[in-house]
Amino acid sequence: MNSVLPNGVSIATDYMPHASSVSVGLWLPVGSASENPGNNGLSHFYEHLVFKGTKNRSAFQIAKEIEDLGGNLNAYTSRDATCFYIHIAKEHLKTAVCVLADLTMEPKLSAIDFAKEKTVILEEINAVEDNPEEFLYDFFHKEHFKNCGLAFPIAGTLNSVENLKISEIRKRQKFVLEKLPILVSVAGAVEHSELLENCEKIFSKKIGAENQPQITYTANSGTAISQRHIQQAMVLWGISCEGLTAKELRSLQIFNHIFGYGFTSRLFQNIREKYGLVYSINSSMENFIQKTVNQKNLSIFQISFATEPQNLERVCDMIRKEMRIFLKNGFSKNELERAKQGLIGSYRLSRDSLNSRQNRLARQVLKYGHTINISETEAKINQMEADYIEAFIQNFMKNSKWTFSALVPRKYKINADLGTPTITFQVC
Repeated sequence: MNSVLPNGVSIATDYMPHASSVSVGLWLPVGSASENPGNNGLSHFYEHLVFKGTKNRSAFQIAKEIEDLGGNLNAYTSRDATCFYIHIAKEHLKTAVCVLADLTMEPKLSAIDFAKEKTVILEEINAVEDNPEEFLYDFFHKEHFKNCGLAFPIAGTLNSVENLKISEIRKRQKFVLEKLPILVSVAGAVEHSELLENCEKIFSKKIGAENQPQITYTANSGTAISQRHIQQAMVLWGISCEGLTAKELRSLQIFNHIFGYGFTSRLFQNIREKYGLVYSINSSMENFIQKTVNQKNLSIFQISFATEPQNLERVCDMIRKEMRIFLKNGFSKNELERAKQGLIGSYRLSRDSLNSRQNRLARQVLKYGHTINISETEAKINQMEADYIEAFIQNFMKNSKWTFSALVPRKYKINADLGTPTITFQVC
């Protein structure tokens, strides 16, 4: 169920009568994609700082109140959202909601805590620099989404965080209270009407809400290579697209499942298993909660792998070959049916996880404004036809801009021909 209070707080519940616990999420539909070069890292800093204490609880009391009840409390910031979440026994649901509301409605935001936490976040940014996988993820976004908010790293840069002021955090708090929509999402043994009544009182400090922020969108094609102190060459190769319909998204999901998802995918079988050129290789999708300024949904499709530097060009050529084969011949009836059942099976497995259900519920409400019945989703997947999927993928690959991002060892001599002209996927 989904309800909205007059002050802009949405309440969404996924009732599971036999569960003995609840997963509670408080979602703010804003992240680094809504920032600019001057305040990059603001959303992530805000997420950190509210845990340093509120007008009612110290930092220790915030953790103690949940942990003493056997619960778990945490938070994260992404490019499109900030989420605070608690997993706790069902009888302590109200306590969990009270703690989450306190974090976001009445944080202390002291200048002393701000200065200390800035040092912590700067160390976190340095840690990302030392982690090749995390660095590559940010490196791809920086190149592919150049000149728009999606290019910015979630935690910010050393320079942008160093220059953040406590006044900007307090301005964000005013924005949360007066303009930003808030969603409370709960999966488990929860009574919607009771939660709605409690939230009306608990979130009384919330003044109002406007439409959630939108993100600008610019995609770029090209090649970006960084030489670093690593042993393997690591690649993230992707495209993005705004405005895909629900049916087109299902087509991309099915293609992704066949092409690069899991051990039975074409990429894994033909590059890892047949030739042993990589340890892992896969394709994946990322869908954003926030819409673009054109009021369109935004999605990313990407291929990632790591290999010995001397095998880099060969692996890239093999990926291109697999893509050309697909664009020319499509997939078999057996592959299509297996992909459909695989997708449906993964949906059903996620239904056994309270955290997964809470997360899925929240993302649906924030993205579409309503929940989506899983039985309807399964039926629509089963109705997908090969001709439609293959035609869509042909058009999708033809009209999208590819960005090839790679980290290579410093001693590796880069072949200049690895770039843009040779990574275009064309039909044989």
